[in-house]
Amino acid sequence: MIENRVNSDGNPVLAWTVRGGQLEARHRGAYVVVGRDGVVESAGALADRFLPRSSLKPLQLLTLFASGEPERLGLSNAERAVLVASHSGDEKHIAAVRSIMAKAGLDEAALGCGPHEPIDTEACARLHRRGETVARIHNNCSGKHTGFLIRARMLGAPLETYLDPTHPVQQEVRDRLREIAGVELAPDDAVFDGCGAPMYPLHLEHMAAAFRDLANPERLPAGLVRGAETLFAAVQAEPHYLAGRGRFDTGLITAGGGRFLGKCGAEGFFTLGVRDPERPLGIAVKIEDGSKRGYETFLARFLVQLRVLDGTETGLSTFLAGRIRNTQGRDVGEIRTVADPSS
Repeated sequence: MIENRVNSDGNPVLAWTVRGGQLEARHRGAYVVVGRDGVVESAGALADRFLPRSSLKPLQLLTLFASGEPERLGLSNAERAVLVASHSGDEKHIAAVRSIMAKAGLDEAALGCGPHEPIDTEACARLHRRGETVARIHNNCSGKHTGFLIRARMLGAPLETYLDPTHPVQQEVRDRLREIAGVELAPDDAVFDGCGAPMYPLHLEHMAAAFRDLANPERLPAGLVRGAETLFAAVQAEPHYLAGRGRFDTGLITAGGGRFLGKCGAEGFFTLGVRDPERPLGIAVKIEDGSKRGYETFLARFLVQLRVLDGTETGLSTFLAGRIRNTQGRDVGEIRTVADPSS
């Protein structure tokens, strides 16, 4: 085992990569596990606040789900799931977002997120072969932005300024964070995500507890229970629309067998809620160097250590194996973690 010293920021090594027997990288980080009555396990700088990035999406759109508007618009489970997705931009994802916009009577020009090429490299290549131009709808956050626009129109608020922290839609986001996580936030506390949406620095414990309650919504305020159940059911039914081909989020939901609500955030953030009447759990992880590979193998194996998974789940087999392969398909290394049986 690589020596797991804590650095000056208080974060231990959670995973490390080894190539040809040579240590290549250490991935330090912090994590917290909350149960029914609070923290049950943790490591790292829990006193710090971190940016949850896209892990915040289910909380940002919880008000919309609780309003019943997805049902009134006749949205399918796939369309509901893509609202809270960091989708890969494949043809199914784009079709789902466009379908939502058509049902809601919205135009793609109203999207405030900037364009970027699809995360799915094969879908990106197909897009260019078709001679199509990369547009705002290809942004992995276009579903969330569509949800914001729907909610803005429901409130009779301006569509043009829906990303302003003072906008009524963003005020609702802060209201939900106050109700669920117990944090008081003001417009000036906003930090802007890559897609232009306001978000807020939060403690890992707050995010873990929030996802515990999204997955086990009996603890939520009564008016939000329906929304959490609708969101949870959509993600279980259509995990591909939460992320995409080969993505950790989709594999995790599939492996959970109807028990997980997990969501990645950029720069090494991941949050997971585990539905279990006897043992509800929430987990939040932040990898210091911002790498997703730092949490993917660690969290997959950590869930086995916690006896939430048994390690045979095919949806997570790639991440549980932690093998590093080069462009030739050659096995050249591995990712080891503090959650390995030998650690």
